Amino acid sequence: MAEMTGTVRCLRIADAFAFTTIENPATGDSETFILWWFPGTGGGIPQELNSFTRIMHSMWVSLLREARSNNLNVTVVHPTDSAEVTAVQSGEL
Repeated sequence: MAEMTGTVRCLRIADAFAFTTIENPATGDSETFILWWFPGTGGGIPQELNSFTRIMHSMWVSLLREARSNNLNVTVVHPTDSAEVTAVQSGEL
């Protein structure tokens, strides 16, 4: 697993996808991450998506919005070879 800590520079949300861009303030490097992506759903959320996952996504969005509004650091965890997020946390790990 890999992680990146920094400030939220962008948060784009729709029913079928959500992305965020995190910038490391020390280096100025930024990376865009996939919070969720449901291609081929006609712009909607798949019916088989369980309530746990929906609640988790909602919590990520709330945390990222607060961090964006208040210029707070967040840590995004993702697989080493993927931009697909597995966890979002306020502050550093």
